Formats: sequence, structure tokens, C-alpha cells
Amino acid sequence: MSGVSPVRASMSGMNTSQAYRDEARGRGVPEHAIDLALGLARPQIELVPSAADGGVPAGRYGGLPCLPPGVEWDGGLDLVATVDCAALPADGGGLPLPRDGHLLFFADRTDPDGLALMEDSRSVVHVPAGAPTAERPLPGGPYVLPALDPHPLYARSVPSMPMSVDDAVLSDPETARLYREHRLDEYDHRMPPWEGTLLLGGYAYSPQDPPIMDSSPQDEKGGWVLLAQAQLDMPENPGFTACPFWIIRRDDLAAGDFAAAALVSLSYH
Repeated sequence: MSGVSPVRASMSGMNTSQAYRDEARGRGVPEHAIDLALGLARPQIELVPSAADGGVPAGRYGGLPCLPPGVEWDGGLDLVATVDCAALPADGGGLPLPRDGHLLFFADRTDPDGLALMEDSRSVVHVPAGAPTAERPLPGGPYVLPALDPHPLYARSVPSMPMSVDDAVLSDPETARLYREHRLDEYDHRMPPWEGTLLLGGYAYSPQDPPIMDSSPQDEKGGWVLLAQAQLDMPENPGFTACPFWIIRRDDLAAGDFAAAALVSLSYH
């Protein structure tokens, strides 16, 4: 699937707090439940193939990576997107992202066997502004997939609401009860990422249970946050869709240590 989803396009511009409130009211949801849901909203940056709704050029989907000398890439992970940090909206999707340079996101399109967590995967690379780079060719071999078809990406900020199975909801029993009773994850017109897009920050959207980001208070690096997510086809497994989530601990993100990012891969049929 490529280009802008007709369903998504028809709902563009509706990702606002007032639109959520109006629809929830129309479905009979009480004000206190609406306020609770909107209190959980987080900023998110959509990187999509269309400049509609005020999107600004902010990167490229697919293609081959441009990397500095000495930065390894063996083709085992595919380049999903290259993001121009300086072009992103100022809110950074609620994350302390770099102000300049490029972030490159890599993922696996070959494993259909459900959940996989890859730490120390070099799945996220930050290339500082002004660093000399060169495009890397695909390595040879029968198991190397073609690069994803490249196209420009345009960024815009939208609010993100948690799914009812998200840890932000489940951590409090009363919040979880209200979320289930009033179906509070149904009124923001939130659409999943589709092939050709990347989402930065916000809450995880998953056709299965989203990966749990937070960890115990004893975690000295502050627990995991969602850096980005996407959806990809799996050429060797027709009918399967890969759902990569790039996660990172808060302190590592604040320090710009993207080598510490981990790749969580889900897939569904």
C-alpha cells in the first residue's frame, strides 16, 4: 500500500481535542471521562507522503542509507526512513530529539514469528549535521531484500491517544475501567501507521497489544519511551505485516545515545 490512505485523508484535520470531545459527547460519554482521556493525550509527529494539513518536508522514506565512514551497515536491517531533525515541528513529538542532523531508522522485514526485541541492534543512527556521508549500496547475496521504494516525507504534529491496553491506561484501575466502559480509544479518529509512513513519539499503535514502554522505578535510566513506529510489508511472507517499534530509555535519549535504542518487532497476518 502506498500513497495516502483515502480513509485517513478523509479524517485529516480532525485530530484535535475539540473534535474528540464533540464526537465523544455525541456518543453519550460523560464529561469526566472525556476529560480523563484528553488528560492522557501526548504530542506525536506524523511523517507521511503528503503535504496536506500543513505538513512540511522532513525526510525520506526508504531508499539506501547515507552514512559517515566507519558507521557499520551490513544490510541485515532495511532502511525505513531518514528524518531531517531540523525540519521537525518544535514539539519534537514530546521527545528531546536532536535539533539538527538526520535520524535513520532500520528494521527487519523477514521474521513473521511475532514478538522480537533487538537491543544493541544499531537500528537507529544519528548522523550529525555537516558530517561527510556516502550512500551505501545493498550488499550482495540471495537473502538481501530490495530497498524500500523511496519517497519524500512531510511532518506535522497531531495529538496521540493511548489504546485501551496501553500501560498508561492499565496502570490505574479506575482509568482502565472508564476506558473500557466508554471505549475512550475510539473517538480521536486515530489511524494506524501504514506502509510508507513513520510516526515519532506519542503512544504505540498496534493491531495486537502494544509493547509496554515503562519499567520499574528502580530502572536507573528512567524506563523506556517510544521513539518511532511504522508498518512494513514482508515480501518473503505474503499476507504478513511487520510492525517495528523503536524504543529507548529516557536518559539515553536525553544524552543522544541512539546506539542504546532497541527494536521491538511485532507481526500480524
